[in-house]
Amino acid sequence: MAQAIRNAKVPPNSVNLEEARQRVFEFFRSACRSLPTVMEVYNLYDVATISQLRSTIASEIRKNDHITNPK
Repeated sequence: MAQAIRNAKVPPNSVNLEEARQRVFEFFRSACRSLPTVMEVYNLYDVATISQLRSTIASEIRKNDHITNPK
């Protein structure tokens, strides 16, 4: 896991709003797909449910819906 973090690269900025929007959706999907692993690694079963974490991720993304600059 540490190796994957070291090899992570920041992707280039989006060219337009549509591309930025698609990238946000891809991020949301990948974050939601990784929630079961996160729950297991950090033993969060007593603290939160997957649906609560998914809602929190969605609400954090929605905080930035007013942004119009794709960069």
